Amino acid sequence: MPKATSVKPGTAPAARKASTTERNAATVVESARAEAERVRRQAHAEAAQIRAEAEEHARRLVLDARATADGVRAEGMEVVSNLRQISDALREMSERVLRDVQAIHTRMVGELERADPTQSSASPEPASGESDPELDVPDFVARG
Repeated sequence: MPKATSVKPGTAPAARKASTTERNAATVVESARAEAERVRRQAHAEAAQIRAEAEEHARRLVLDARATADGVRAEGMEVVSNLRQISDALREMSERVLRDVQAIHTRMVGELERADPTQSSASPEPASGESDPELDVPDFVARG
């Protein structure tokens, strides 16, 4: 069928109405596109702002974590130093106590020998390298 190139009488108002509807639709589509572009730009701007805030927050958290870790490390090193000092002091005190006990033991054995010289042959003293089981020295104390 051949296409009509002219508008028939009586169809002109329908054609005008269709043309107006098409223009309105085009305006609505263009308006929707512009609104979509505006919303997209706004969303990108908000996303960039949120990302920048999140990066700054993460940067502050990392700095705080590093500062905390440095503080904990410094305190830990101080505790280690204090424990070493306590260990040295305890070792020195235990050596003093050992020397005092050995001196008292030697003095008492001498007094016992002077009081009853017949008992000295019955209970010989341990050799210098041996230790009396009742006076066993802990392993951490240097024997000398």
